[in-house]
Amino acid sequence: MLYTSADRVYVPLLDRLLYRHPFEGRSARRYARDARPAFGDFDDRLLDALAPALDGAERLLDVGCGPADFARRAAARWPALQVIAIDPSRDFARTGEALGAPLGMIRAAGEALPLADRSIDLAICLSSIRYVDRAATLGELRRVVRGALVIVELDPDADRARVAHHAERLGSVMLRRLFGPLMLRTAPPASLIAAQAAAAGFALRALRPDPVQPFYIMELA
Repeated sequence: MLYTSADRVYVPLLDRLLYRHPFEGRSARRYARDARPAFGDFDDRLLDALAPALDGAERLLDVGCGPADFARRAAARWPALQVIAIDPSRDFARTGEALGAPLGMIRAAGEALPLADRSIDLAICLSSIRYVDRAATLGELRRVVRGALVIVELDPDADRARVAHHAERLGSVMLRRLFGPLMLRTAPPASLIAAQAAAAGFALRALRPDPVQPFYIMELA
């Protein structure tokens, strides 16, 4: 079954129980193999949109980078850009370290970023903000970001076509069945994330839905 805004129910308890743990072992392999490929060309389209900011940037931070797909694409496209990819997962950290320069992979949590104050030109949380303690992580991002923060998250208000586009590309029957009710339907809505970002000191610059994937894209400064 597919869900739209009429069905949306944000469940904070479920959010905390299911999504505050790093992907390790089998779950990391399953995510990299069956879930992340469903993003399709989204990484490249997002980089196209961020190109004006990245063209003059020195450092890009990818928080909750997973298998580092987005970070690798950014590093390949801007060879002079220092790309710092952070994830608490041992498995994803090993994957990133194996890639080598110019990608810097650090095993760390968003709640305690091992970075200097105001050292990041652009930070991104790509399908990762629901997996962290948001107050702590947004506070850390406010400390280290001197430019902009981009948050991309599943959009519980996405229309059926966008939901289907993603769900049909997931690599297992179980994930396709659970995507609507367990992942999309319970995702934190943009209004909640914007309020939490404002409490951390960020100002909302722009908010838009992706036209293809069931994500919203929030730009903060």
